[in-house]
Amino acid sequence: MKNPAFILSLFSVLSLSTGCQKFLDAPESTDSFPIDEVFKTADDLDAALAGVYDALQNGHLWGRNLLIFPDLIGGNAEYTGTGYFGLERVSNLQMQTDDWYAENTWVEAYKAINQLNAILAALDEVEKQDLTLTPERTRRIAGEAGFLRGMLYFELVRLFASPYGENSGQVLGVPLMLEPILKKEDFQYPSGATVEEVYEQIRKDLENARDSLPEDAERGRAGKYAATACLARMAFQQRDYPNAMKWAGELLDAGTFALAPTPQDFFVSEGSVEEIWVLVNTDADQAGGVREVYEASRIRDDLRTAGYDAVVTSAQLTSIQTADYQVVDLRCDPGILSGDALIWPDTSTKKYEDEDGGYDIPIARLAEFVLMQAEALAELNGVNQESIDLLNQVRQRSLRVIDTLKNEVPNGSDFISFKIEDFPDVKALTESIYRERRVELAFEGNYLHDLMRLRKHVQGLPYDDCHLRLPIPQREIDANGNLKPQHPCY
Repeated sequence: MKNPAFILSLFSVLSLSTGCQKFLDAPESTDSFPIDEVFKTADDLDAALAGVYDALQNGHLWGRNLLIFPDLIGGNAEYTGTGYFGLERVSNLQMQTDDWYAENTWVEAYKAINQLNAILAALDEVEKQDLTLTPERTRRIAGEAGFLRGMLYFELVRLFASPYGENSGQVLGVPLMLEPILKKEDFQYPSGATVEEVYEQIRKDLENARDSLPEDAERGRAGKYAATACLARMAFQQRDYPNAMKWAGELLDAGTFALAPTPQDFFVSEGSVEEIWVLVNTDADQAGGVREVYEASRIRDDLRTAGYDAVVTSAQLTSIQTADYQVVDLRCDPGILSGDALIWPDTSTKKYEDEDGGYDIPIARLAEFVLMQAEALAELNGVNQESIDLLNQVRQRSLRVIDTLKNEVPNGSDFISFKIEDFPDVKALTESIYRERRVELAFEGNYLHDLMRLRKHVQGLPYDDCHLRLPIPQREIDANGNLKPQHPCY
């Protein structure tokens, strides 16, 4: 039996680290790479961890694929360019079992997971050898490694497996690899854990990380609030609204974050007050492709009509026009106002524009969790003022009412702010929050996951249609008889 592709690739994974040269000196001269020879010092562990952060910027992970897949598959955007051959099949739901983007996302994620497993496995031995690996440093390294592993599994299970639901204890998810592969006898042919088992492991990793990580983490590194944000996101995906409210509420109450003055601020200002976690980028880093893909993608008509054009209700728009005013949504970068109509001279988003050249990769910012808290409260308490106030915070930051001279109207926010009587029932409120999320978080790797959570149709297909899953690389299935069968539509 041939070795699975992702397991074969794991033997070279420690090249991610600049502190493990012994492992790399003669990679074919031995069948065994013991942990105590790979990592000898605390600095080795930190160098390996830095290597993982660098790897996460790879275009097949957060440097491109993990952000663009949810918008291309979900139907916010359609790739029409020529620089990334094959992405048009992703956006048109015509992927094949040998899809290059899906396969490399799988491979790169498991390579990074193996590196993280190696770091976690080495901690005890290095602690015995190196006095600089203090208990505090151990907790921080373990917390970062566990957090990143949990995040990678969260992305893998959401993209490659069926959405979380009542039968998640029976439906197969993705393989759980929790021990490092450093020698031939470590090779495994894992079956896919159930979706429920994968989520349970993610929860363990993130909760342990949250208890271990500092609040004041170095910018770009995982800290307590990054882990809290991801716990909130996971609970939200599971429709576990009490825990989503708990974790999102912790972020809102921390006093550390605030909505930036404009929605663009987070994307153009390093260290924005809205920033919870980003992957810090420079021109020399591996990241690339997010901005380029979106600039070569067409914003689909449904995002325009059911998103940008629908955020301001018809009743609100009538009131604005009756007063001889107009409304501008600062999130509509490709749109301009002409009279009363929104004109779309450009078809692509400019959300990632940065005049300085580099751009940080957005992972978590406060606006997402303001809207998450609003929706969780509505699901638990029905139509309520707190949810409406949270929804209005995001709207008032993004919508501007202007007069005929293009001057902002005093108290213009009154025209676009919702009141409790605007919602006859909780469904009307949650739909407004969902619509706001679609516009606010467009092109940030969110949309498909909201559709899965809410069991909505995607590009005309029911949410559980297998065309909405990434194909498991066929060569993995061919090599590993224990791996779950391919999705039936491929």
